[in-house]
Amino acid sequence: MTIDSRFEPVAELFFEQGRTLPGGSSLAIFQEGKPVLNLWQGEGNAGKPWDANTTSVIFSCTKGLASILAHRLIQEGKLDLEQKVSFYWPEFAQGGKQDIPVKWLLQHKAGLSATRKNLSIDEITDGHTIEEELAAQEPLWEPGTAHGYHALTFGTLVGKLVHNITGMTLGKYFDQLITKPLEVDAWIGLPKDKFKNLAPLITDGKRTATVAEPNTDAYWLSRAMTFGGALDHRVESFETGFNNPKLLAAELPGAGGVSNAFALAKIYSAAATVTDGIRLLEDETLRAATVPQSTGPLKFESQTGPLPGWGNGFMLDVPGFKGMLGKHSFGHDGLGGQQGFADLNYRIGFGYTTNWIPMVGDGMARHREITRVLKPIVVKLGRSSL
Repeated sequence: MTIDSRFEPVAELFFEQGRTLPGGSSLAIFQEGKPVLNLWQGEGNAGKPWDANTTSVIFSCTKGLASILAHRLIQEGKLDLEQKVSFYWPEFAQGGKQDIPVKWLLQHKAGLSATRKNLSIDEITDGHTIEEELAAQEPLWEPGTAHGYHALTFGTLVGKLVHNITGMTLGKYFDQLITKPLEVDAWIGLPKDKFKNLAPLITDGKRTATVAEPNTDAYWLSRAMTFGGALDHRVESFETGFNNPKLLAAELPGAGGVSNAFALAKIYSAAATVTDGIRLLEDETLRAATVPQSTGPLKFESQTGPLPGWGNGFMLDVPGFKGMLGKHSFGHDGLGGQQGFADLNYRIGFGYTTNWIPMVGDGMARHREITRVLKPIVVKLGRSSL
């Protein structure tokens, strides 16, 4: 483990949280490209203690990783946010979608938060059916007029652009550009020989199925998480949930990534500053990526503030709710308590992962509390020049 004395209050809180929770978790923080915390606690795979090699499902943190890849292509001039999606993906022009710009995919404004067709587990893991259905169908709302969380389809939409531009699937591009150079344990499509280190998801079993009339808001929200039947409310299921090895081996880049806190923190550190000689994204790229684009009420959801906000792909700091370190923070959280983010101002990379996914209560409260303790420490250490 690594504990920089300046960050001891954060470490103490992490271990205090772990004493009262099932399962296990990991926490890592990089500052100015160097690890200052790398911690783990609890139980990992097959009753063994969680250790440095233990990984778990990071759910929607995967979207943040996909967004890093998209912005790398933007930075290299290979992807244009203002260009039509159909320029890169001709089949996407079906269903009246011919004029949708790339930026609306990253901003959750494309009206494609769910497939209209019911899909099976075999179809969502075959590497092409979700793409084909999204390309063929009409949007669920008029694109550009509202944003609605593309919980599982976001990764497929971005991944298809990555594939058509690079010739690689998003998982393979991620491996080539990020995980191998940085030498971290992170995958979008878990290799067979890496399952031995995977901590299975555990829950309180208190999540209930949604029963809704077709074409209602609740109906479309449910389909955004299930593909109409391939998955269900039991996220810990080994058949219809994210403990299914088939699902994790497939590339489902909206929510199927597997990693640990150290890898997330190092990846985000390399996005915001030079880390082990690697810088993934330039300051100018990140400033453009983190301009607020999608704020306020979400399509199909009945909410009162505070509400999440996105730039182009990345979640942004929302004080008191989706809190990070400030207006220069960017990243993405994940179901049940996962978090990965960076801060361009303080050159921080942050990662938190856990296999305990409470369905009653707020799993996100753990990393948010950690971030609240972290923030004054980082502020005291001072800012980098922007």
